[in-house]
Amino acid sequence: MRRVAVLTVVSAIGIGLLVPLTARSATPDEIATLRLLHAAEAAAGSLDGVALLERGTAGSRSASASLSLATAWHGVGPELLDAAGPGDPPSLTLEATIYRIGPAIVPPPPIIGDEITGRATWYCCTRGYRGQAVVALPGALGGRYDPAPASRYVTVCGDRCVRLPVVDYCSCSWGTTAQKVVDLSPEAWAAVTDSPLSRGVVTVTVHLSG
Repeated sequence: MRRVAVLTVVSAIGIGLLVPLTARSATPDEIATLRLLHAAEAAAGSLDGVALLERGTAGSRSASASLSLATAWHGVGPELLDAAGPGDPPSLTLEATIYRIGPAIVPPPPIIGDEITGRATWYCCTRGYRGQAVVALPGALGGRYDPAPASRYVTVCGDRCVRLPVVDYCSCSWGTTAQKVVDLSPEAWAAVTDSPLSRGVVTVTVHLSG
């Protein structure tokens, strides 16, 4: 027990001697710290002619930020614009092409004496003449609506020649490649040709003098 007591006393004395040394090593040397701060301030002095504020004084943080911006910012000169401008755009020459829609314009078939030969088609009817063998002529050949009784006749020759009254007018695509010289009622078609109506077009000769 005596030996244990002696060891305990010696340990306590050793710990007591180490505590001041530990506290001294953990506490910064105030004189060394002040020497470092003064050396840093003397080295910095001023930045680009602007004096640094003392540590801890009011506005020192904002002043440091301003000085950082002052050293980083470089003035940007005005933008130079070309007084002549971008110049004229390239020119483009356009050429128009005209396309004709529909049948081409052609001269009408010639009238030889009182005869004209060309195509004939059929049409439904003319008011006041339904069910009768009648014809309609282009205006250039004297076609017009003529109420009954008809005052003008022509002779139309296909498979047969038949004298028929002119009672109406048709455009008959006159002056184009699709022009016709006469329109026949269904009864007139059957009188002039043996072709069925479904054929639609036949070639005839019209004697204009009747």
